[in-house]
Amino acid sequence: MLDVSEATRNPGTVYSFDVGQAIAPQDVSGETVRFEEAHMWGTFEAMENGDVEVDGKLEVMAHARCANCLKDAQARVEADYRELFQLEGDPEDDEIFTYSSRVVDLEKLAMSYAVMHLPMRFLCKPDCREYVQYLQEQDPEPCQKELPGQHPFAALQQLLDEKNQSADQV
Repeated sequence: MLDVSEATRNPGTVYSFDVGQAIAPQDVSGETVRFEEAHMWGTFEAMENGDVEVDGKLEVMAHARCANCLKDAQARVEADYRELFQLEGDPEDDEIFTYSSRVVDLEKLAMSYAVMHLPMRFLCKPDCREYVQYLQEQDPEPCQKELPGQHPFAALQQLLDEKNQSADQV
């Protein structure tokens, strides 16, 4: 939370901040992502109309399951932000940030930017291939054994086989 009461009394003056911000676990595409406390720092400035512009950087460690082996994985998330908090705006509107009573709550900002900057996939280590190795150990060519006549190049494979049989007979 940022106390912006002094800034609203002195519009145009830039103030610094450095805070920790909790972020609740989030459901991202069916996967629960947990966050350590986010570190946020930067500056804020009140406008003549009472709105407050917040400009800074966010860093947080995110935790989820590895996309390949389902072990615990983590990723460092970093994001730069610049947002305008509207005085007495509609708090139900997801498109804007609002504040009231001279305190800016950074929770929605932190959550939004942390989720937007998550990696596409979490991996427990950069070269995790456990799931791929597991599949190869089970059946190195599962697609061709299960659907021999239905893969995209089945007709070409059949022509090649016929050609090889013809050559063997000559």
